Amino acid sequence: MKKRRLIALAAAAVMAASSLAGCGGSQTSSTTAAGSTAETAAASSNAVSPDAKSTDQTLGGGIAVGSSDGEAVKGGTLVVSMPSSPRTLDPKAYSTMYENHIMYNVLDTLFVWDKDYKEVIPSLATDYTVSDDGLTYTINLRDDVYFQKGKFQDGRKMTADDVVYSLERSKEESTTDRICRDFFDYCEAASPTQVVIHMKSVAGPFISQLAGIGNAILPKEEVEGWGEDFGSHIVGTGAFTLEEIVTDEKVTLKKNENYWGTEPNVDGIEFRIISDSNQAINAVQTGEVDIAMYLQGEAIKRAQDADLLLQAPSSAVTFVRFNMQNGPTANADVRKALTMAVDIDSMVAGIYQYGEGTRAYQPLPVYSFAYDTAYNDLVPSYDPEGAKKLLAEAGYPDGFTMSLYIGSTTYREKMAQMLQYYWSQIGVTLDIKSSTMADWSAAVVDSWQSDVVNSYGVSWNSDPDPYGFLGKFFSSQTLHASSNAGGYNDAELDELLNEGFGSTDNAKRAESYKKVIEKVMNEYTGIYYAYECRNWAVSPKVHNAVLRADNQMLVATPFNNIWVEK
Repeated sequence: MKKRRLIALAAAAVMAASSLAGCGGSQTSSTTAAGSTAETAAASSNAVSPDAKSTDQTLGGGIAVGSSDGEAVKGGTLVVSMPSSPRTLDPKAYSTMYENHIMYNVLDTLFVWDKDYKEVIPSLATDYTVSDDGLTYTINLRDDVYFQKGKFQDGRKMTADDVVYSLERSKEESTTDRICRDFFDYCEAASPTQVVIHMKSVAGPFISQLAGIGNAILPKEEVEGWGEDFGSHIVGTGAFTLEEIVTDEKVTLKKNENYWGTEPNVDGIEFRIISDSNQAINAVQTGEVDIAMYLQGEAIKRAQDADLLLQAPSSAVTFVRFNMQNGPTANADVRKALTMAVDIDSMVAGIYQYGEGTRAYQPLPVYSFAYDTAYNDLVPSYDPEGAKKLLAEAGYPDGFTMSLYIGSTTYREKMAQMLQYYWSQIGVTLDIKSSTMADWSAAVVDSWQSDVVNSYGVSWNSDPDPYGFLGKFFSSQTLHASSNAGGYNDAELDELLNEGFGSTDNAKRAESYKKVIEKVMNEYTGIYYAYECRNWAVSPKVHNAVLRADNQMLVATPFNNIWVEK
Protein backbone atom coordinates (compact mmCIF):
# COMPACT_ATOMS: atom_id res chain seq x y z
CA MET A 1 0.00 0.00 0.00
CA LYS A 2 1.27 3.47 -0.86
CA LYS A 3 2.21 5.84 1.94
CA ARG A 4 -0.46 8.36 0.82
CA ARG A 5 -3.18 5.74 1.29
CA LEU A 6 -1.87 4.90 4.77
CA ILE A 7 -1.86 8.56 5.82
CA ALA A 8 -5.43 8.93 4.56
CA LEU A 9 -6.50 5.92 6.59
CA ALA A 10 -4.96 7.31 9.74
CA ALA A 11 -6.51 10.71 9.13
CA ALA A 12 -9.91 9.11 8.69
CA ALA A 13 -9.43 7.34 12.00
CA VAL A 14 -8.70 10.62 13.78
CA MET A 15 -11.78 12.27 12.22
CA ALA A 16 -13.95 9.34 13.32
CA ALA A 17 -12.73 9.27 16.91
CA SER A 18 -15.34 11.69 18.20
CA SER A 19 -18.19 9.53 16.85
CA LEU A 20 -17.19 6.22 18.42
CA ALA A 21 -20.32 4.38 19.57
CA GLY A 22 -21.34 1.04 20.94
CA CYS A 23 -23.32 -1.76 19.33
CA GLY A 24 -26.39 -0.35 17.69
CA GLY A 25 -24.78 3.09 17.49
CA SER A 26 -25.09 4.12 21.13
CA GLN A 27 -23.03 3.82 24.27
CA THR A 28 -26.11 3.02 26.34
CA SER A 29 -28.46 1.22 23.98
CA SER A 30 -27.16 -1.84 22.38
CA THR A 31 -29.05 -4.02 20.04
CA THR A 32 -30.61 -3.77 16.63
CA ALA A 33 -32.98 -6.59 15.77
CA ALA A 34 -34.06 -7.83 12.37
CA GLY A 35 -37.81 -8.08 11.95
CA SER A 36 -38.34 -6.78 15.48
CA THR A 37 -41.00 -8.54 17.52
CA ALA A 38 -42.22 -8.01 21.06
CA GLU A 39 -39.94 -10.84 22.21
CA THR A 40 -36.97 -9.34 20.39
CA ALA A 41 -37.60 -5.85 21.71
CA ALA A 42 -37.78 -7.10 25.28
CA ALA A 43 -34.47 -8.93 24.90
CA SER A 44 -32.87 -5.95 23.19
CA SER A 45 -33.59 -3.62 26.08
CA ASN A 46 -31.51 -5.78 28.43
CA ALA A 47 -28.25 -5.61 26.47
CA VAL A 48 -25.47 -3.17 27.28
CA SER A 49 -22.73 -1.89 24.96
CA PRO A 50 -19.25 -2.58 26.37
CA ASP A 51 -17.76 0.56 27.94
CA ALA A 52 -14.19 -0.07 29.06
CA LYS A 53 -14.29 2.90 31.44
CA SER A 54 -17.24 1.61 33.46
CA THR A 55 -17.56 -1.23 35.96
CA ASP A 56 -20.36 -3.57 37.04
CA GLN A 57 -21.72 -4.00 33.52
CA THR A 58 -24.03 -6.91 32.73
CA LEU A 59 -23.86 -8.99 29.60
CA GLY A 60 -27.14 -8.78 27.72
CA GLY A 61 -29.26 -11.88 27.19
CA GLY A 62 -29.77 -13.80 23.97
CA ILE A 63 -31.63 -11.89 21.26
CA ALA A 64 -34.49 -13.75 19.58
CA VAL A 65 -35.73 -13.06 16.06
CA GLY A 66 -38.84 -14.25 14.30
CA SER A 67 -41.77 -16.09 15.82
CA SER A 68 -41.28 -18.73 18.51
CA ASP A 69 -45.04 -19.28 18.83
CA GLY A 70 -47.51 -21.03 16.60
CA GLU A 71 -46.94 -24.00 14.35
CA ALA A 72 -43.44 -24.32 12.92
CA VAL A 73 -42.84 -25.19 9.29
CA LYS A 74 -40.98 -28.49 9.03
CA GLY A 75 -38.34 -29.34 6.46
CA GLY A 76 -35.96 -27.49 4.20
CA THR A 77 -32.30 -26.60 4.60
CA LEU A 78 -31.09 -23.69 6.69
CA VAL A 79 -28.36 -21.90 4.72
CA VAL A 80 -25.88 -19.97 6.85
CA SER A 81 -22.94 -18.00 5.48
CA MET A 82 -19.63 -17.53 7.25
CA PRO A 83 -16.37 -16.12 5.92
CA SER A 84 -13.95 -19.03 6.34
CA SER A 85 -13.73 -22.81 6.10
CA PRO A 86 -12.92 -25.02 9.08
CA ARG A 87 -9.38 -26.32 9.48
CA THR A 88 -10.33 -29.26 11.70
CA LEU A 89 -13.50 -30.28 13.53
CA ASP A 90 -11.70 -32.44 16.06
CA PRO A 91 -12.55 -31.13 19.56
CA LYS A 92 -8.96 -31.57 20.73
CA ALA A 93 -7.50 -29.32 18.03
CA TYR A 94 -10.06 -26.82 16.72
CA SER A 95 -9.12 -23.16 17.06
CA THR A 96 -11.75 -20.89 15.45
CA MET A 97 -15.44 -20.08 15.88
CA TYR A 98 -16.09 -21.18 12.31
CA GLU A 99 -15.28 -24.73 13.34
CA ASN A 100 -17.23 -24.30 16.55
CA HIS A 101 -20.49 -23.53 14.69
CA ILE A 102 -20.35 -26.84 12.86
CA MET A 103 -19.20 -28.90 15.82
CA TYR A 104 -21.90 -27.48 18.09
CA ASN A 105 -24.59 -28.89 15.80
CA VAL A 106 -22.99 -32.33 15.32
CA LEU A 107 -21.55 -33.02 18.78
CA ASP A 108 -22.93 -32.80 22.31
CA THR A 109 -21.42 -31.97 25.69
CA LEU A 110 -22.47 -32.92 29.21
CA PHE A 111 -23.73 -29.37 29.81
CA VAL A 112 -24.60 -26.41 27.58
CA TRP A 113 -24.97 -22.69 28.11
CA ASP A 114 -28.50 -21.32 28.43
CA LYS A 115 -30.16 -18.86 26.05
CA ASP A 116 -28.65 -15.85 27.82
CA TYR A 117 -25.13 -17.32 28.08
CA LYS A 118 -25.15 -16.91 31.84
CA GLU A 119 -25.78 -20.37 33.31
CA VAL A 120 -24.91 -23.90 32.26
CA ILE A 121 -27.75 -26.41 32.06
CA PRO A 122 -27.72 -30.22 31.66
CA SER A 123 -27.47 -31.74 28.20
CA LEU A 124 -26.08 -35.30 28.05
CA ALA A 125 -25.93 -35.07 31.83
CA THR A 126 -29.13 -35.04 33.87
CA ASP A 127 -27.69 -33.67 37.12
CA TYR A 128 -24.55 -33.67 39.24
CA THR A 129 -23.32 -33.40 42.81
CA VAL A 130 -20.05 -32.16 44.28
CA SER A 131 -18.43 -33.58 47.40
CA ASP A 132 -18.06 -31.37 50.46
CA ASP A 133 -14.33 -30.97 49.82
CA GLY A 134 -14.95 -29.96 46.19
CA LEU A 135 -12.72 -32.73 44.82
CA THR A 136 -15.28 -35.21 43.48
CA TYR A 137 -17.99 -34.58 40.88
CA THR A 138 -20.62 -37.27 40.40
CA ILE A 139 -22.46 -36.79 37.10
CA ASN A 140 -25.54 -38.74 36.09
CA LEU A 141 -26.15 -39.32 32.38
CA ARG A 142 -29.14 -39.73 30.12
CA ASP A 143 -29.84 -43.36 29.18
CA ASP A 144 -31.50 -42.66 25.80
CA VAL A 145 -28.56 -41.24 23.82
CA TYR A 146 -27.12 -42.93 20.73
CA PHE A 147 -24.18 -42.01 18.55
CA GLN A 148 -24.72 -41.22 14.92
CA LYS A 149 -23.87 -44.07 12.59
CA GLY A 150 -20.28 -43.95 11.36
CA LYS A 151 -17.70 -46.03 9.57
CA PHE A 152 -16.51 -47.83 12.68
CA GLN A 153 -19.70 -48.26 14.74
CA ASP A 154 -23.36 -48.57 13.79
CA GLY A 155 -24.99 -46.00 16.04
CA ARG A 156 -24.54 -47.66 19.40
CA LYS A 157 -25.70 -46.34 22.76
CA MET A 158 -23.58 -43.76 24.57
CA THR A 159 -22.40 -44.82 28.03
CA ALA A 160 -20.26 -43.50 30.85
CA ASP A 161 -17.25 -45.21 29.27
CA ASP A 162 -17.54 -42.79 26.35
CA VAL A 163 -17.53 -39.85 28.74
CA VAL A 164 -14.41 -41.18 30.45
CA TYR A 165 -12.68 -41.72 27.12
CA SER A 166 -13.58 -38.24 25.79
CA LEU A 167 -12.60 -36.29 28.90
CA GLU A 168 -9.34 -38.20 29.36
CA ARG A 169 -8.54 -37.59 25.68
CA SER A 170 -9.20 -33.89 26.18
CA LYS A 171 -6.90 -33.87 29.20
CA GLU A 172 -4.05 -35.58 27.37
CA GLU A 173 -4.35 -34.11 23.88
CA SER A 174 -6.17 -30.75 23.88
CA THR A 175 -3.79 -28.00 22.77
CA THR A 176 -5.88 -25.35 24.49
CA ASP A 177 -6.24 -27.29 27.77
CA ARG A 178 -10.03 -27.27 27.69
CA ILE A 179 -10.35 -29.64 30.67
CA CYS A 180 -8.05 -27.71 33.07
CA ARG A 181 -5.42 -30.43 33.41
CA ASP A 182 -3.74 -28.73 36.37
CA PHE A 183 -6.91 -29.51 38.35
CA PHE A 184 -8.52 -32.49 36.61
CA ASP A 185 -7.02 -35.76 37.88
CA TYR A 186 -9.00 -38.63 36.35
CA CYS A 187 -12.54 -39.87 35.84
CA GLU A 188 -14.18 -43.29 36.06
CA ALA A 189 -17.43 -44.95 35.11
CA ALA A 190 -19.37 -45.89 38.25
CA SER A 191 -22.15 -47.37 36.11
CA PRO A 192 -23.28 -47.09 32.46
CA THR A 193 -25.10 -43.87 33.40
CA GLN A 194 -22.82 -42.36 36.03
CA VAL A 195 -19.37 -40.79 35.82
CA VAL A 196 -17.21 -39.76 38.75
CA ILE A 197 -14.58 -37.07 38.17
CA HIS A 198 -11.71 -36.76 40.63
CA MET A 199 -9.91 -33.43 40.96
CA LYS A 200 -6.37 -32.74 42.14
CA SER A 201 -7.60 -29.59 43.84
CA VAL A 202 -10.71 -27.42 43.99
CA ALA A 203 -11.67 -25.75 40.71
CA GLY A 204 -14.25 -22.95 40.83
CA PRO A 205 -15.74 -22.86 37.31
CA PHE A 206 -15.05 -26.50 36.39
CA ILE A 207 -18.60 -27.46 35.34
CA SER A 208 -18.73 -24.58 32.86
CA GLN A 209 -15.63 -26.02 31.17
CA LEU A 210 -17.63 -29.17 30.46
CA ALA A 211 -20.03 -27.05 28.40
CA GLY A 212 -17.25 -26.22 25.93
CA ILE A 213 -17.35 -28.10 22.63
CA GLY A 214 -13.71 -29.07 23.18
CA ASN A 215 -15.07 -31.54 25.74
CA ALA A 216 -17.68 -33.11 23.45
CA ILE A 217 -18.48 -36.79 24.00
CA LEU A 218 -17.14 -38.99 21.20
CA PRO A 219 -17.19 -42.68 20.24
CA LYS A 220 -13.71 -44.17 20.66
CA GLU A 221 -14.13 -46.41 17.60
CA GLU A 222 -14.58 -43.43 15.26
CA VAL A 223 -11.79 -41.34 16.80
CA GLU A 224 -9.24 -44.13 16.66
CA GLY A 225 -10.53 -45.59 13.43
CA TRP A 226 -10.12 -42.32 11.53
CA GLY A 227 -6.97 -41.30 13.37
CA GLU A 228 -5.66 -37.92 12.23
CA ASP A 229 -8.55 -37.68 9.75
CA PHE A 230 -11.23 -37.71 12.45
CA GLY A 231 -11.41 -33.91 12.25
CA SER A 232 -12.94 -34.29 8.77
CA HIS A 233 -15.30 -37.13 9.74
CA ILE A 234 -16.61 -36.25 13.18
CA VAL A 235 -19.31 -38.40 14.75
CA GLY A 236 -21.22 -37.54 17.90
CA THR A 237 -24.70 -37.48 19.41
CA GLY A 238 -25.88 -34.07 18.15
CA ALA A 239 -28.98 -32.99 16.27
CA PHE A 240 -27.21 -33.13 12.89
CA THR A 241 -24.70 -35.40 11.18
CA LEU A 242 -21.72 -34.28 9.12
CA GLU A 243 -22.39 -35.09 5.47
CA GLU A 244 -19.85 -33.22 3.35
CA ILE A 245 -16.98 -30.75 3.57
CA VAL A 246 -16.03 -28.89 0.39
CA THR A 247 -13.07 -26.71 1.36
CA ASP A 248 -13.64 -22.97 0.83
CA GLU A 249 -17.13 -23.69 -0.48
CA LYS A 250 -19.49 -25.34 2.01
CA VAL A 251 -20.07 -27.76 4.87
CA THR A 252 -23.30 -29.75 4.78
CA LEU A 253 -25.11 -31.26 7.76
CA LYS A 254 -28.14 -33.57 7.77
CA LYS A 255 -30.77 -34.03 10.46
CA ASN A 256 -29.95 -36.88 12.83
CA GLU A 257 -33.01 -39.15 12.67
CA ASN A 258 -32.03 -40.83 15.93
CA TYR A 259 -31.43 -37.67 17.94
CA TRP A 260 -32.23 -37.94 21.63
CA GLY A 261 -33.45 -34.33 21.96
CA THR A 262 -36.22 -32.35 20.32
CA GLU A 263 -36.43 -33.12 16.60
CA PRO A 264 -34.96 -30.26 14.54
CA ASN A 265 -37.45 -28.40 12.40
CA VAL A 266 -35.05 -28.16 9.45
CA ASP A 267 -33.82 -31.21 7.53
CA GLY A 268 -30.28 -29.90 7.31
CA ILE A 269 -27.84 -27.02 7.53
CA GLU A 270 -25.51 -25.74 4.85
CA PHE A 271 -22.66 -23.56 6.05
CA ARG A 272 -21.73 -21.66 2.92
CA ILE A 273 -18.34 -19.95 2.75
CA ILE A 274 -18.73 -16.32 1.62
CA SER A 275 -15.73 -14.22 2.58
CA ASP A 276 -17.14 -10.85 1.50
CA SER A 277 -19.82 -9.36 3.77
CA ASN A 278 -21.49 -7.44 0.94
CA GLN A 279 -21.81 -10.62 -1.09
CA ALA A 280 -23.32 -12.29 1.96
CA ILE A 281 -25.92 -9.52 2.25
CA ASN A 282 -26.74 -9.90 -1.44
CA ALA A 283 -27.27 -13.62 -0.89
CA VAL A 284 -29.72 -12.97 1.97
CA GLN A 285 -31.64 -10.45 -0.10
CA THR A 286 -31.94 -12.84 -3.06
CA GLY A 287 -33.01 -15.73 -0.83
CA GLU A 288 -29.89 -17.85 -1.39
CA VAL A 289 -28.82 -17.51 2.25
CA ASP A 290 -31.03 -17.43 5.34
CA ILE A 291 -28.55 -16.08 7.91
CA ALA A 292 -25.31 -14.24 7.14
CA MET A 293 -22.92 -14.27 10.10
CA TYR A 294 -19.89 -12.04 10.77
CA LEU A 295 -21.02 -8.96 8.90
CA GLN A 296 -18.43 -6.20 8.83
CA GLY A 297 -18.07 -2.63 7.63
CA GLU A 298 -20.53 -1.19 5.13
CA ALA A 299 -22.50 -4.45 5.06
CA ILE A 300 -23.77 -3.66 8.56
CA LYS A 301 -25.39 -0.44 7.36
CA ARG A 302 -26.82 -2.22 4.33
CA ALA A 303 -28.36 -4.86 6.56
CA GLN A 304 -29.76 -2.22 8.89
CA ASP A 305 -31.25 -0.23 6.02
CA ALA A 306 -32.88 -3.41 4.69
CA ASP A 307 -34.29 -4.28 8.16
CA LEU A 308 -32.21 -7.48 8.18
CA LEU A 309 -29.70 -6.64 10.92
CA LEU A 310 -29.50 -8.59 14.16
CA GLN A 311 -26.79 -7.04 16.33
CA ALA A 312 -25.68 -7.59 19.92
CA PRO A 313 -22.63 -7.04 22.14
CA SER A 314 -20.24 -9.95 22.57
CA SER A 315 -18.08 -11.31 25.35
CA ALA A 316 -15.00 -11.29 23.10
CA VAL A 317 -11.76 -9.29 23.22
CA THR A 318 -9.94 -8.24 20.04
CA PHE A 319 -6.20 -7.75 20.16
CA VAL A 320 -2.72 -7.90 18.65
CA ARG A 321 -0.29 -10.11 20.57
CA PHE A 322 3.49 -10.08 20.32
CA ASN A 323 5.99 -12.92 20.04
CA MET A 324 7.46 -13.06 23.55
CA GLN A 325 10.27 -15.50 22.78
CA ASN A 326 11.99 -14.58 19.52
CA GLY A 327 12.71 -11.62 17.27
CA PRO A 328 12.65 -7.93 18.21
CA THR A 329 9.35 -8.23 20.10
CA ALA A 330 10.99 -10.52 22.66
CA ASN A 331 12.28 -7.25 24.16
CA ALA A 332 9.73 -5.66 26.53
CA ASP A 333 10.91 -2.14 25.67
CA VAL A 334 10.25 -2.83 21.99
CA ARG A 335 6.75 -4.03 22.81
CA LYS A 336 6.14 -0.91 24.89
CA ALA A 337 7.42 1.31 22.08
CA LEU A 338 5.13 -0.38 19.55
CA THR A 339 2.19 0.24 21.87
CA MET A 340 3.14 3.90 22.49
CA ALA A 341 3.34 4.48 18.73
CA VAL A 342 -0.38 3.74 18.19
CA ASP A 343 -3.24 6.18 18.72
CA ILE A 344 -5.58 3.38 19.79
CA ASP A 345 -8.69 5.57 20.18
CA SER A 346 -8.35 6.80 16.62
CA MET A 347 -7.54 3.34 15.31
CA VAL A 348 -10.65 1.85 16.87
CA ALA A 349 -12.81 4.67 15.53
CA GLY A 350 -11.39 4.14 12.05
CA ILE A 351 -11.97 0.39 12.07
CA TYR A 352 -15.53 0.44 13.41
CA GLN A 353 -17.16 3.23 11.45
CA TYR A 354 -20.70 1.92 11.95
CA GLY A 355 -20.69 1.75 15.74
CA GLU A 356 -19.97 -1.98 15.79
CA GLY A 357 -16.97 -1.85 18.13
CA THR A 358 -15.78 -0.02 21.23
CA ARG A 359 -12.36 0.68 22.77
CA ALA A 360 -10.78 -1.96 25.01
CA TYR A 361 -7.69 -1.74 27.23
CA GLN A 362 -7.31 -5.10 28.93
CA PRO A 363 -7.22 -8.80 27.93
CA LEU A 364 -10.57 -9.25 29.65
CA PRO A 365 -14.19 -8.33 28.82
CA VAL A 366 -15.82 -5.60 30.90
CA TYR A 367 -18.46 -8.13 31.98
CA SER A 368 -15.95 -10.18 33.95
CA PHE A 369 -16.06 -10.03 37.75
CA ALA A 370 -12.28 -9.44 37.75
CA TYR A 371 -12.46 -6.41 35.47
CA ASP A 372 -11.18 -3.21 37.13
CA THR A 373 -10.95 0.08 35.25
CA ALA A 374 -7.87 1.04 37.30
CA TYR A 375 -5.76 -1.20 35.08
CA ASN A 376 -6.71 0.76 31.95
CA ASP A 377 -4.02 3.25 32.99
CA LEU A 378 -1.34 0.59 32.42
CA VAL A 379 -1.72 1.12 28.67
CA PRO A 380 0.92 3.71 27.73
CA SER A 381 -0.30 6.96 26.20
CA TYR A 382 0.13 7.72 22.51
CA ASP A 383 3.65 9.13 22.24
CA PRO A 384 5.43 8.46 18.93
CA GLU A 385 8.46 10.56 19.87
CA GLY A 386 8.82 8.69 23.14
CA ALA A 387 8.42 5.44 21.24
CA LYS A 388 11.29 6.36 18.89
CA LYS A 389 13.51 7.13 21.85
CA LEU A 390 12.63 3.87 23.57
CA LEU A 391 13.35 1.89 20.40
CA ALA A 392 16.77 3.49 20.13
CA GLU A 393 17.53 2.65 23.76
CA ALA A 394 16.46 -0.92 23.06
CA GLY A 395 19.07 -1.17 20.29
CA TYR A 396 16.89 -0.32 17.27
CA PRO A 397 17.68 3.35 16.40
CA ASP A 398 16.90 2.67 12.73
CA GLY A 399 13.86 0.50 13.40
CA PHE A 400 13.34 -3.00 12.01
CA THR A 401 10.98 -5.11 9.93
CA MET A 402 8.37 -7.30 11.60
CA SER A 403 5.39 -9.44 10.55
CA LEU A 404 1.72 -9.36 11.53
CA TYR A 405 -0.47 -12.40 10.80
CA ILE A 406 -4.22 -11.81 10.47
CA GLY A 407 -7.34 -13.39 9.04
CA SER A 408 -8.43 -11.73 5.79
CA THR A 409 -11.45 -9.81 7.11
CA THR A 410 -12.36 -6.15 6.78
CA TYR A 411 -11.72 -5.41 10.46
CA ARG A 412 -8.33 -7.12 10.65
CA GLU A 413 -7.09 -5.63 7.40
CA LYS A 414 -8.08 -2.12 8.48
CA MET A 415 -6.32 -2.64 11.78
CA ALA A 416 -3.20 -3.95 10.07
CA GLN A 417 -3.05 -1.03 7.65
CA MET A 418 -3.32 1.46 10.48
CA LEU A 419 -0.62 -0.27 12.49
CA GLN A 420 1.51 -0.29 9.36
CA TYR A 421 1.18 3.49 9.21
CA TYR A 422 1.66 4.17 12.93
CA TRP A 423 4.69 1.92 13.21
CA SER A 424 6.24 3.35 10.06
CA GLN A 425 6.40 6.69 11.91
CA ILE A 426 8.91 5.18 14.37
CA GLY A 427 10.94 3.37 11.70
CA VAL A 428 9.27 -0.03 11.91
CA THR A 429 8.24 -1.70 8.65
CA LEU A 430 5.23 -4.00 9.01
CA ASP A 431 4.86 -6.99 6.71
CA ILE A 432 1.16 -7.93 6.73
CA LYS A 433 0.36 -11.61 6.20
CA SER A 434 -3.37 -11.99 5.52
CA SER A 435 -5.01 -15.38 4.97
CA THR A 436 -8.05 -17.50 5.70
CA MET A 437 -8.55 -18.28 9.37
CA ALA A 438 -7.67 -21.92 8.73
CA ASP A 439 -4.30 -20.90 7.28
CA TRP A 440 -3.85 -18.26 9.99
CA SER A 441 -4.32 -20.86 12.70
CA ALA A 442 -1.85 -23.23 11.07
CA ALA A 443 0.72 -20.42 10.81
CA VAL A 444 0.54 -19.01 14.33
CA VAL A 445 0.41 -22.18 16.44
CA ASP A 446 3.87 -22.70 17.97
CA SER A 447 5.13 -19.65 16.05
CA TRP A 448 6.86 -18.31 19.18
CA GLN A 449 9.57 -20.90 18.56
CA SER A 450 11.00 -18.74 15.77
CA ASP A 451 10.92 -15.09 14.70
CA VAL A 452 8.80 -15.64 11.57
CA VAL A 453 5.55 -14.53 13.27
CA ASN A 454 6.37 -11.40 15.28
CA SER A 455 2.75 -10.51 16.00
CA TYR A 456 -0.76 -11.70 15.24
CA GLY A 457 -4.26 -10.23 15.41
CA VAL A 458 -7.48 -12.00 16.31
CA SER A 459 -10.64 -11.86 18.43
CA TRP A 460 -11.04 -14.33 21.28
CA ASN A 461 -14.41 -15.34 22.68
CA SER A 462 -15.30 -17.07 25.93
CA ASP A 463 -17.87 -16.74 28.68
CA PRO A 464 -16.92 -13.77 30.89
CA ASP A 465 -15.16 -15.85 33.55
CA PRO A 466 -11.55 -14.60 33.67
CA TYR A 467 -10.19 -18.12 33.22
CA GLY A 468 -11.54 -18.26 29.65
CA PHE A 469 -9.28 -15.36 28.72
CA LEU A 470 -6.33 -15.09 31.08
CA GLY A 471 -5.95 -18.85 31.49
CA LYS A 472 -5.98 -19.37 27.73
CA PHE A 473 -3.75 -16.41 26.83
CA PHE A 474 -0.98 -16.79 29.38
CA SER A 475 -0.82 -20.30 30.85
CA SER A 476 2.14 -22.54 30.05
CA GLN A 477 -0.47 -25.25 29.46
CA THR A 478 -1.56 -23.44 26.27
CA LEU A 479 1.86 -22.85 24.72
CA HIS A 480 0.93 -25.05 21.76
CA ALA A 481 -2.43 -23.41 21.11
CA SER A 482 -3.37 -20.40 19.02
CA SER A 483 -4.63 -18.67 22.17
CA ASN A 484 -1.03 -18.38 23.40
CA ALA A 485 0.79 -18.23 20.08
CA GLY A 486 2.93 -15.44 21.51
CA GLY A 487 4.60 -18.02 23.75
CA TYR A 488 3.94 -16.47 27.15
CA ASN A 489 5.53 -18.78 29.72
CA ASP A 490 6.04 -17.71 33.34
CA ALA A 491 5.97 -19.98 36.41
CA GLU A 492 4.96 -17.15 38.74
CA LEU A 493 2.00 -16.31 36.53
CA ASP A 494 0.98 -19.98 36.33
CA GLU A 495 0.70 -19.96 40.11
CA LEU A 496 -1.52 -16.87 40.02
CA LEU A 497 -3.72 -18.42 37.34
CA ASN A 498 -4.10 -21.58 39.39
CA GLU A 499 -4.99 -19.51 42.46
CA GLY A 500 -7.67 -17.78 40.44
CA PHE A 501 -9.15 -20.98 39.07
CA GLY A 502 -8.81 -22.94 42.30
CA SER A 503 -11.46 -21.22 44.38
CA THR A 504 -15.23 -20.95 44.52
CA ASP A 505 -15.05 -17.46 46.04
CA ASN A 506 -15.18 -14.94 43.19
CA ALA A 507 -13.81 -12.15 45.37
CA LYS A 508 -10.68 -14.19 46.10
CA ARG A 509 -10.46 -15.27 42.48
CA ALA A 510 -10.65 -11.64 41.36
CA GLU A 511 -7.69 -10.75 43.58
CA SER A 512 -5.52 -13.35 41.87
CA TYR A 513 -6.67 -12.46 38.37
CA LYS A 514 -6.04 -8.75 38.94
CA LYS A 515 -2.44 -9.61 39.75
CA VAL A 516 -2.30 -11.50 36.45
CA ILE A 517 -3.67 -8.50 34.56
CA GLU A 518 -1.20 -6.14 36.20
CA LYS A 519 1.74 -8.39 35.39
CA VAL A 520 0.95 -9.10 31.74
CA MET A 521 0.02 -5.48 31.00
CA ASN A 522 3.23 -4.23 32.56
CA GLU A 523 5.05 -6.63 30.24
CA TYR A 524 3.26 -5.17 27.18
CA THR A 525 2.17 -8.57 25.90
CA GLY A 526 -0.14 -7.06 23.32
CA ILE A 527 -2.50 -4.29 22.30
CA TYR A 528 -5.99 -5.23 23.53
CA TYR A 529 -7.89 -2.67 21.54
CA ALA A 530 -11.56 -3.50 20.94
CA TYR A 531 -14.82 -5.14 21.94
CA GLU A 532 -16.66 -6.09 18.76
CA CYS A 533 -20.39 -6.58 18.30
CA ARG A 534 -22.04 -9.66 16.81
CA ASN A 535 -23.64 -8.78 13.47
CA TRP A 536 -25.99 -11.01 11.48
CA ALA A 537 -28.27 -10.42 8.52
CA VAL A 538 -31.36 -12.58 8.96
CA SER A 539 -34.00 -13.28 6.34
CA PRO A 540 -37.57 -12.45 7.46
CA LYS A 541 -38.40 -16.08 6.63
CA VAL A 542 -36.28 -17.29 9.56
CA HIS A 543 -38.03 -17.92 12.87
CA ASN A 544 -37.00 -18.87 16.41
CA ALA A 545 -33.34 -17.96 15.89
CA VAL A 546 -31.26 -16.68 18.80
CA LEU A 547 -28.15 -14.48 18.68
CA ARG A 548 -26.16 -15.00 21.85
CA ALA A 549 -23.07 -13.15 23.07
CA ASP A 550 -20.83 -16.03 21.98
CA ASN A 551 -22.18 -15.82 18.40
CA GLN A 552 -22.99 -19.53 18.38
CA MET A 553 -25.22 -20.85 15.58
CA LEU A 554 -28.01 -22.32 17.74
CA VAL A 555 -30.31 -24.34 15.49
CA ALA A 556 -32.00 -27.01 17.65
CA THR A 557 -31.43 -26.52 21.37
CA PRO A 558 -33.40 -26.80 24.63
CA PHE A 559 -34.52 -23.17 24.16
CA ASN A 560 -34.94 -22.68 20.40
CA ASN A 561 -35.59 -24.62 17.20
CA ILE A 562 -35.12 -22.66 13.97
CA TRP A 563 -37.63 -23.01 11.18
CA VAL A 564 -37.79 -21.33 7.78
CA GLU A 565 -40.87 -20.29 5.85
CA LYS A 566 -41.30 -22.01 2.52
